[in-house]
Amino acid sequence: MSEDSRFTPPAERRWSELGALMQTRLLNNVWCVKCHQGTTIAHFTGRMEDGDLILEGQCMRCDGPVARVIEGG
Repeated sequence: MSEDSRFTPPAERRWSELGALMQTRLLNNVWCVKCHQGTTIAHFTGRMEDGDLILEGQCMRCDGPVARVIEGG
């Protein structure tokens, strides 16, 4: 996890279960509505909501807001 990212304890547990390869894939595959293309999420936070892991942060290119939902399983 990046030094500038913050997770709630439940989100941290879920995130750690994914493994490094999957984490990298998820972080590098986020849609930016401002850039109209896929990007990497930066300066992100993580929280759990209804069993899903929600990552919210900034687009690596334009600094616009982006989010990624990892559904619970």
